[in-house]
Amino acid sequence: MKYLSSKAVVVGAVALAAGDLGVSAGDGSSFLETFTATSWEESWSYSSAEKYTGKFAVESMVEGTDDTGLKVTEKAKYYGAATRLPTPIDPSKGKTVLQYELKAETPLECGGAYMKFLTATPSFEPSSLVEDTPYTVMFGPDICGFTDKVHLIVRYENPKTKEVEEKHLAAPPAQRKEPNVTHVYTAVLDADSNTYSVLINGKVQKEGSLFDDFAPPFLAPEEVPDETDEKPADWVDDAKIPDPLASKPADWDEDAPAMIEDAEATMPEGWLVDEPKTVDDKEATKPDDWDDLEDGTWEPPQVTNPKCKDAPGCGPWKRPMKANPAFKGKWSAPMIDNPDFKGVWEPKKIPNPDYVDDKNPLSHIGKIGGVAIEIWTMDEGYYFDNLLVTNDVAEAEKVREELWRPKHDVEMAAFEAKQKEEMDARSKEEEAEEDGFFDKVESSFVSMVDAIFFSSLLAPFAEVPAVEAVYDFLIQNAMVGVAGLSAVIALILATIIMPKTKATIEKEVAKAKVGEAKKKDVTPKDDDADDKEGTDEDVSPTRRSRRNT
Repeated sequence: MKYLSSKAVVVGAVALAAGDLGVSAGDGSSFLETFTATSWEESWSYSSAEKYTGKFAVESMVEGTDDTGLKVTEKAKYYGAATRLPTPIDPSKGKTVLQYELKAETPLECGGAYMKFLTATPSFEPSSLVEDTPYTVMFGPDICGFTDKVHLIVRYENPKTKEVEEKHLAAPPAQRKEPNVTHVYTAVLDADSNTYSVLINGKVQKEGSLFDDFAPPFLAPEEVPDETDEKPADWVDDAKIPDPLASKPADWDEDAPAMIEDAEATMPEGWLVDEPKTVDDKEATKPDDWDDLEDGTWEPPQVTNPKCKDAPGCGPWKRPMKANPAFKGKWSAPMIDNPDFKGVWEPKKIPNPDYVDDKNPLSHIGKIGGVAIEIWTMDEGYYFDNLLVTNDVAEAEKVREELWRPKHDVEMAAFEAKQKEEMDARSKEEEAEEDGFFDKVESSFVSMVDAIFFSSLLAPFAEVPAVEAVYDFLIQNAMVGVAGLSAVIALILATIIMPKTKATIEKEVAKAKVGEAKKKDVTPKDDDADDKEGTDEDVSPTRRSRRNT
C-alpha cells in the first residue's frame, strides 16, 4: 500500500486490514491518521472545555508538496483535540506500536509535543476531553527549561487494589532539535517479553524491561515495613562510644591559647614609630552651614598619612601572632566500637497486602480507544503528522519508509546545505575582512612611498637609476616594505622603551619588598581598633559629630 497516494487512505483516519499492507497485522487492528483537511474536520473534535483556546490548522509541511500536517498556530495557549479509534487497540498481547511525526519550524523552547493514547471507554466523546481524561499511554517530546525528554508514561491499574498509578520511563531520551526537519517518534510495548523500546527516526534510543526501567515500578514490593512495630527500649544503635577507660594526659593543657606572639619577630626596617597612621586632611574646609553649637567643634576628616604609604608601617609596632605549638584544645576521650551495638533498627517486614505477581502488566493498562493532543505550549509553528497505532512492527517500519523517509531525506539535505551555505558565507566574510585590511595597509604604504619619493627633497633624484630601482621595488613589493618598516619601528621602540622598562621593573621590585614588610605586621585581633584608623579613604565623615542642644 502506498500511503503517499491521497487515494490510498480514505479520509485519512481508517482501520487498515492486513491485506492492504501486505503484512500480518496481528489481530488486524491499525489506525493511521495523515492529517488531511478532510480527515481533520470529519474525525477530530475540539474539547468543549473553556481553557482550550488554541486552534490547530492543517497546512503544508513541505514546501512545494501537498503533504499536510496539523500545525500549532499560536503560542501561550492550551490545545485540546481528540479522535476515537474505529477499533480499540489491545496492548495485552504481542507488540503495540505508537508512532507519529513531529516537525518544528524553530527548535522548541517550552511546550508539549506529546500525544495521549486514550483508554477505551464506552462513554468517551472526543469533545469531552479534559486534562484528567484517562489515558493508557502518553508518549512524545516535552521541553521547557532544563526539562528535555521524550515521555513514555503508562497508566497501570493494580489488579488487586484497582488503584491506577502513572509509571514513568526513567532517564528518557531527549528530542531531536534540527529546525524544519521532520522527525518520527516510535514507542513499542511488548507484552510477551515485558519490554519496551523508544525509537527516534527508526533508531533505538532506549530499550529495556518494564520491570526495571519505570518509576515507580510496575510491581509493588512483596514485603513492606510493619507500621505497628516499635523499637525496643533497650535497643542500642550507637556504633561508637567514648572510651570509658581513657583519661586526660597529665601534660594536656586545656587553657593554652590557640595563638601567641611571635617572639622571634622584629620590627621591619623603616617602620615609622613616631608617625600617626592618619592625619588631618589639609585640603578640607569647614562647611559654611556648620553650627558649632548644634554640630559641635568641627574637625577636619582624617586621611592616610602620606609618609606611611612608602613605609612598612606607622605608629606603635606590635609583634604579630602565630599558632601556638602547645595548643591542644579541650580534651575528649577517643571513640571506640560499642560492644552493645545492635545495628540500625528497622521495623520488621510483613507481606505486602497490595502485592500482585503480575506476569503481564500490559494487560492492566487498558485498551487504546482514542488519541488526543492535550498540551500547553509557549511555542508555535510545529506540526504533527502520520499518527499510527498498530499491533504490527512491520507496518510501522513501512509507514516510516514510505511516508516519513522521503521528506526527511529532502529536509535533512536542505538543512545541511543551509548550514554549509552559512559556514561558507561566514568564511567569505572573514576572508573579505582580512583581505580588506591588508589592501588598506598596502594602499597606505604605496601612498607613503609616493609622498616620500615625489617630495621636494627627492624629486631632483627621481631619474637616478638607483633611486628609481628602489622606488619600483617598494611599489611592486609593498607588503615586503610594510614588513621592513614594521621591523625598523619595532627596533626604535625597543631602544626607547627597554631602559624605561628596566627602571620600572626595579621600582616594582622595591615596592614589592616594602609590601612584604607590611604583610609581616600582623597584629592581634584585640588591637584591630587601632589598625582600622588607617585606610586609603577618609576614615571619618566631614561632620565629626552632631550634638543636640
